Amino acid sequence: MRVVPLIGVLMFGAACAAHAEDDMQLLRNVGNAGRQQALDGTYLHQMNGMLETFRIVRQGQGDGVREKRTSLDGPSREVVRNGGELTCYASDKRALMACKISAMRLFPALLPDDLEDITRSYVLKRTGFDRVAKRDCQWLDLQPRDPQRYSMRMCVDPTTYLPLKMITLSPRGDSVEQFTFTDVELAGARDKKAYRAKLPQKFLLRPAKAPTGADPSVSQNEVSGLPQGFRLLRSVQRVLPGQGGKPVRHLVLSDGLVMLSVFVEPPPPENARLERIGNLHGAINMATSYQNDMQLTAVGDMPQTAMMALLKAMHVNGKGD
Repeated sequence: MRVVPLIGVLMFGAACAAHAEDDMQLLRNVGNAGRQQALDGTYLHQMNGMLETFRIVRQGQGDGVREKRTSLDGPSREVVRNGGELTCYASDKRALMACKISAMRLFPALLPDDLEDITRSYVLKRTGFDRVAKRDCQWLDLQPRDPQRYSMRMCVDPTTYLPLKMITLSPRGDSVEQFTFTDVELAGARDKKAYRAKLPQKFLLRPAKAPTGADPSVSQNEVSGLPQGFRLLRSVQRVLPGQGGKPVRHLVLSDGLVMLSVFVEPPPPENARLERIGNLHGAINMATSYQNDMQLTAVGDMPQTAMMALLKAMHVNGKGD
């Protein structure tokens, strides 16, 4: 009499495992399409009561991908991608700074390259169908297991898996940032000139060989007290502007979706130490706190209060401790 229930449990478990595997493959397909799908289109970027319009063209695969996005309003900016290399171009220094900031979130490639950890912190739900840019699409919701983090909604083309619309939602369900194609053709521009920059000011955002995934040699003992689902991906020394050439420690943390940079450096004098939080651009926030003889500054796509709580809870150890 007990055999039937046991078989039922085993079948249910196998079905759940298969569904989880299907979810992972679906997310991989969406991530790959966001980075690789050939296209020629226009999209809107809405955040902080502002609206910007961009044109994007892309063709090629892997290291041969060529992509260019051009601002159609606001400061004149171009972001050009050749394989793994990413470069900002602008009309002047002010526009170049705006280009660097807007390049923090490059729709439709908002999912990270490595999605292996995402199911530890998020649940994927299919929530219906819609139309965006005259194309049918299916809504996918990435809902955080920790209610203090952002959630993400994506309306995905069912054939190519290209995200046609992506919305970042606050813990209260308010829209923090939204990207939407208004028109898109699923083929790149053939004219090579369409991928060349035209503006004079230039800044290399990411070299061709920059690491994107986790460093297998990094020690998880470098950081403790992280929220559930977060882990250390990379730990490097970097020289930042305004630091007088002195390197600071740069930790990259992720929960599978959030990418968080934490900069560790000597603190200012005691009377000049101020904890602060603020918004940089859309879903990108920053927070600064202090721990013993260290100043910790976090930057990433995480709500401000949750980011400050992370800084206060985490403990940065000596490298390799």
